Amino acid sequence: MDNRADLPLVSIITPSFNQRAYIEKTLESVLSQDYPNIEYIVLDGGSTDGTRELLLTYADRITLILEPDDGQADAINKGMRLATGDILAWMNSDDYYTPGAIRAAVEYLLAHPDVDFVYGDVIAIDAHEREYGVRAHVRQVDAESLIDICDDIVQPGTFWWARVWHTCGELDASLHYTLDYEYWMRVAKQFTMRYVPIVFAKERLYSSAKTFRGSLARWDEIEAVAKRHGGAGLPRSYAAEAAAAFARHGLSRLVRGHWSDARRDWARALAFRPPPAKFFRFFGALLLFGDASLPRIWLWLNLRRQAAKAESHLPNTIST
Repeated sequence: MDNRADLPLVSIITPSFNQRAYIEKTLESVLSQDYPNIEYIVLDGGSTDGTRELLLTYADRITLILEPDDGQADAINKGMRLATGDILAWMNSDDYYTPGAIRAAVEYLLAHPDVDFVYGDVIAIDAHEREYGVRAHVRQVDAESLIDICDDIVQPGTFWWARVWHTCGELDASLHYTLDYEYWMRVAKQFTMRYVPIVFAKERLYSSAKTFRGSLARWDEIEAVAKRHGGAGLPRSYAAEAAAAFARHGLSRLVRGHWSDARRDWARALAFRPPPAKFFRFFGALLLFGDASLPRIWLWLNLRRQAAKAESHLPNTIST
């Protein structure tokens, strides 16, 4: 794949806001790829931690947009409007690609013209670059499994033909926690999505990441988008963690003397019908250590799931 003129242009979008500690790794992971036909668009919404100054040193190698935005989804949508690529993706400013990832994704899409959207494996890392194995839940999905079971796609490991974006429309900018998950639901209803066992990226799981700061609002949003797409409620793989969050919130309300509010939280927790062992694992960690314990639990669980998968020799797919 040496002749640039014969290769699909790949547009990568990175939304940025106060990620000076991590974004240089993200930038270099894109710019050091061995694929020669990349359009890289980075949008910063007003960082004040030195990120903007760093980005300016890359201004001759990227398309840099420095202007206010209305959040992550809005920034990505802006970038996609500017993109001219045949293949699209976005990479958040605290995650990064593995060497050769873009070339591998393009080669797969070119070799499988029936596939519109490809996604692969992603290695879980913490804030200090320690690795916790490939995200064990990633597998082949369809619209039903996304809506009823779990988001088994990890966003940094995704690439798709531009026709997908032009058909499905932009990210829902009203969403804060599920902007990618809801988009996968839309795509799965209209296009062929395919999992490939190739490590495309590394995803950083740490306590200040948006995923772990959402608390109850995150679970409300996940449930709402699942229902929007025809689901009965919260996808069932999330039951234990969501129930633990509502139970802990109910306990804090009880301590403050808000009995009726506490009962509502506990009723909500019970309605999820969580597996007891998993519920108490999350509830105990939240009670003792708060939301900051969640990334550590996720990373630990990933190691356990990887070990269990290796022992069982189960394929990383589901029937569709």
